[in-house]
Amino acid sequence: MKNEKMMREAPAWKLLITMGLPTIVVMLVNVLYNMADVFFMGQTGQTMQVAAISLCGPAFNIFSGMGTLFGAGACTAIAIALGQGGREQAKYYSSFCAWASVACGLVLGAAMLVFMEPLLGLMGANGETAGYARLYLTIIALGSPIMMFTVSLGNTLRADGSSGKSMLISLVGTGVNILLDPLFILGFGWGIGGAAAATVLGNVASCVLVIRHVQKSGCLTCSFRYFTLNRKVSLRVMSLGLPMAAGTVLMCFSAMFSNQLLVKYGNIAVAANGVAGKAGMLVGMIAMGVCMGMQPVISYTYGTGDSQRMRQIVTVTGLAATLISVLLGTGFLLGREGFVRAFLDDPAVLETGTFMMLSLIAAPVGGVYQLCAAYLQGTGKVSYATLTSLLSKGLVYVPVLFAAEALAGLPGLVFAGAAADLISTSIGAALCLSWAKKSGAGRMVPARG
Repeated sequence: MKNEKMMREAPAWKLLITMGLPTIVVMLVNVLYNMADVFFMGQTGQTMQVAAISLCGPAFNIFSGMGTLFGAGACTAIAIALGQGGREQAKYYSSFCAWASVACGLVLGAAMLVFMEPLLGLMGANGETAGYARLYLTIIALGSPIMMFTVSLGNTLRADGSSGKSMLISLVGTGVNILLDPLFILGFGWGIGGAAAATVLGNVASCVLVIRHVQKSGCLTCSFRYFTLNRKVSLRVMSLGLPMAAGTVLMCFSAMFSNQLLVKYGNIAVAANGVAGKAGMLVGMIAMGVCMGMQPVISYTYGTGDSQRMRQIVTVTGLAATLISVLLGTGFLLGREGFVRAFLDDPAVLETGTFMMLSLIAAPVGGVYQLCAAYLQGTGKVSYATLTSLLSKGLVYVPVLFAAEALAGLPGLVFAGAAADLISTSIGAALCLSWAKKSGAGRMVPARG
């Protein structure tokens, strides 16, 4: 109740700190979480095991996408329901999220075990890495129901304003993983199997905390008696989660296309892009964290029908996300040589990497793009939200990528992302303005596709 009062009455700038900052931390922690296994495996000097972990990345993208389908969808549905005073309805959404994610985890895990060999081939595993990748994926597949449950239900914690709690739970899970990695990998000598086990146990720790929080919540539950496949619940959750889930999956394919084109210009270009891409990823993730953190507030406000407050929330969120994008983008551009050198102090990589970081010239529009996606997602306009989410992830990016490379070679690849961001943001902004006029920017209107 206290958190709901905060979302209903607190000034927009205060909500930005309370809701946005923890979400930024969670997103940065997730980056650290994903890097931990690779870092500690690297300390062993076992190059093939490190390569095997990298090859298993697409499997995590699948889990992430499906977890987002249920978690982000339920978060939006719950926040809108709470804004309308539907606390009991919120329990049906959270219960469906919990049990559907477990069922999905069981299916995905079983499919991964059954089709392990074809999957390894698709990921590019060869005779040197297939054995290691198989062991890693087997352990991950066995823990997939817990991992899916944690990611999905953990997302719903933000729906009632508990972003701080979500941040702490994420920190605990990551901390357990980082503590167990050196023990299992280096201390016990379990290698890649230890890395996978540490990842699963980190999720177990987070899972326990998520369940404890939900049990104390007055609007969330994982009780099976609230579980239903009724379309008003199941279809509502999955449709609202579709935009972010589809974007996550499409982003994986876009990255594959980009790497295939970069290989033509040699391994130096691939390595330089990997370093330069980290700067763009950090800018994008922080802007996304601001908007994702405020999305439950947007949903709640939409549910209350307070159009004036909605305008305040959207304006403050947009200004903050844009300002952060400008400051970070400018900082990385001015210090791009030092940034690249911090990762790889190779003259050839340094020259190419500093040039590739010029793609950050489009960083300022990143905040606007993330706001468009959050607003459409938060107000339940599924078709517009899905389209906006897919624009910069592939629908615009992939055609621009191939066209730019054909016209200008490597420089075309460098600036393709910036061009795609500009085009995607323009389309996303147009969709937002169109939907805002139709819905009254906050009037209680059920969104239909």
